[in-house]
Amino acid sequence: ASPASYQRSCFESMGRDVGGTHRYDEPGAIVACESAPAGTMRIGCLIGAAQDTFWDPSGQDHAIGFCTLLNDRDEKDACYGIIFARAPDVFATKSDMQPFCAKAERGYQERCTADIR
Repeated sequence: ASPASYQRSCFESMGRDVGGTHRYDEPGAIVACESAPAGTMRIGCLIGAAQDTFWDPSGQDHAIGFCTLLNDRDEKDACYGIIFARAPDVFATKSDMQPFCAKAERGYQERCTADIR
């Protein structure tokens, strides 16, 4: 087993592979990540897969949809956290980000708009 400090990045890498294998199939990617142990390792897989959907603005609905499908609060929080952190690099302007933030579930929209720089 790898040291704990490397496990999350290892599972994020797994998640990026899962995302590539299950392109535009968010439920399939989530099921694939369920093979990772619950907690930090599964969250790593899920955020890796969520990031893989969101390289440019065309992936925004897939990224939001991915997070929406998660039921575990920690997993959902981590999912939204990673796509909100990525959004300023994906969208050219703050005004481009606003409609993206509006698509997030209630309770997360404010967190998204707070991250707009």
